[in-house]
Amino acid sequence: MAVKVGGIYVSALATSAANEACKELQAVNGRVDYADYVVDLCFMTYEQGGMGAKDAEGVGIRPGMVGRKQRRFIVLLEVPPTLTDRASCQAWITDALAQAAAIVRDYLPRKGKDYPADRLAAEVVELRERWVGHLQSAV
Repeated sequence: MAVKVGGIYVSALATSAANEACKELQAVNGRVDYADYVVDLCFMTYEQGGMGAKDAEGVGIRPGMVGRKQRRFIVLLEVPPTLTDRASCQAWITDALAQAAAIVRDYLPRKGKDYPADRLAAEVVELRERWVGHLQSAV
C-alpha cells in the first residue's frame, strides 16, 4: 500500500469522534510500503477557535508538500470541527478520500512529473472502496 493515513489530532472532547474515525481509517488502510512512492493523507482535527485552530482552520482539503527525495506527496485534510458524531465523520472521510484521489491525479503531473500520479490516485480510490466496504459491514 502506498497510502499513509496519519495526521495532527487535537485531543479534546469536541474532536474525539473525528479522531476515532481517522484512527479507524488508519486501521482499514493497513501497512505502508515506504520503499514505494507514498501519498500521505494528513488529517487535522482541531477545536473551532481553540486548540489546533491556528494550524488547521481554513486548510480545507488541498495538496501539501511534494517530497522529492523521500518520494512522498502530502494531502492536507482539515476535518470540520462541526462534525461531532462518528457517523458524520465517517461520511465526511468517504467524500474526503474521493477529493484526495482527484488532488493526487490532478496535482502531481504538474508538480512532480516523475510521480506515478494515476497509480497513486487509484490506490487512494481503492482505500476509499475498502473504507466504504468496512462501513457497510459494520451496519
